[in-house]
Amino acid sequence: MSFITGLGSSLQGFITDALFDEKGPAASAPPHSDPSTPIKVVVLPDEGGTYLVSEKRVESAEDKAVLTGGATPETWNRLLRKIGAVTLNRTAYTVTVTNASSSPVRVVNIVPVITRRTKAIDTTMIVPLGGMESDTIPVELNLDNRYPKFTQNGKPYFTRKSQVLEPGDGFVMAVESKLLGREYVEYHLRVDYIDNKGSKHSLQVKEPDTTVGRFRVSGRVDDKEYTDYWGSNEGRTGHRLYSTGERK
Repeated sequence: MSFITGLGSSLQGFITDALFDEKGPAASAPPHSDPSTPIKVVVLPDEGGTYLVSEKRVESAEDKAVLTGGATPETWNRLLRKIGAVTLNRTAYTVTVTNASSSPVRVVNIVPVITRRTKAIDTTMIVPLGGMESDTIPVELNLDNRYPKFTQNGKPYFTRKSQVLEPGDGFVMAVESKLLGREYVEYHLRVDYIDNKGSKHSLQVKEPDTTVGRFRVSGRVDDKEYTDYWGSNEGRTGHRLYSTGERK
């Protein structure tokens, strides 16, 4: 069952919000950034095996050795950062929003802001050797939509709802974002909130510094379209380059 978990005291709750309807924000002053914002946001990745793609090729003998079976956690992570690896079709992460002020605030929206949408990455594919990540994620984000929203059971979560956070309270969104089309997408998050004086603000949340991008995801192309396709070796102890004819 889909849910958003709540953290903090029982004073936290949902309220009906007339500021937002199905078409977006109602007529009001636009959100603005405030450097003294009381809202604190932390994004943490959901780690696990998944297909990875990159716009860069793995070319040096040292980097190829990492893929072919000589990897340690440190060299593996360093390689993924070096080539700017992103996940294929989906990412998973949690967003924790906390009121760090001494007064109540009301979170009225969290908006994915698309900053790049291009054709899917077709340079390098790296197939996972281990198990895949869990598919049970409470909040969905469909990046195939031109104006994506966080949804539960197919319905926008922040359309007519907001969360009132008393001082010290917070809430957690466990997110699964999907991109099934032949595109590549980058985005960041914008958290809209109203302070105790009724003024509306927004906080821009950039991608966390993780080994694999969480606010970047690529759709898939046919296996034969990738310049380099790193599949598992026979013993699944490392990777090897697959010729075009070996790819399904």
